[in-house]
Amino acid sequence: MTGAPAEVWRKFRFRTVPGWAYAFLVLLVTGIGLLPIFIIMAVVSRRASGHLPLTRASRQKLRLVEWGIISLLPLMIVLFIGAAIVGSGSNSETASTITFTLSFLGFVIGLLVVKPLIGPRGNVMEQRPGYHDKLVELRNVHPAFVAEVNYKHQQRAAQQAASYSPPGLPQTPGST
Repeated sequence: MTGAPAEVWRKFRFRTVPGWAYAFLVLLVTGIGLLPIFIIMAVVSRRASGHLPLTRASRQKLRLVEWGIISLLPLMIVLFIGAAIVGSGSNSETASTITFTLSFLGFVIGLLVVKPLIGPRGNVMEQRPGYHDKLVELRNVHPAFVAEVNYKHQQRAAQQAASYSPPGLPQTPGST
C-alpha cells in the first residue's frame, strides 16, 4: 500500500456481489425490507481470501480503523437504550428509532465506506478454466507493488516455458 518493503503479512477477505444481484433492490418497493435483500446478496457473492504483504505502519493503521469501527457497536447499543428510556417517557418511540437508525448507519458506513478507503480493495472474478482458485483484482495498492507482482509473474512464466517440452518431440541432448 505504501511502496515500502513489506515487513509483515496480513490476511484479507474480499467479496464481490455480481451486478445482476443489485436487481433485488427493486424488492424494496414491496416492503420486504433490507435484511432479506442483504442475505440474498451475501449468498450469491463471490468470495476470496489470502495474505498480502504490508509494512508494520500499514497494518497498525488498518487495525486502528477496524477497532474504531468495532468500538461503534457498543456505543450504538448504549445510544439505543438511552433513546428508548427517553422515548418511553413521551409515549413516542420516534427518538429511539431515529437514534438506532443513525447509529446503525454510522456503523455500516464505517464498515463499508471508511475501511475500504484505508486498505486494499479487491474485485473477485469468476473462476477461470484451468485455474484452481478465483483471481482477485487488487485496487488501492502502490504502483511498486504492481510492478513487483508483474515481474514475479513474468519470471514464473519464463521458468514454465523453459521447462515445458511438447509431447512427442525428441528432447534436446543433455536434457533428462
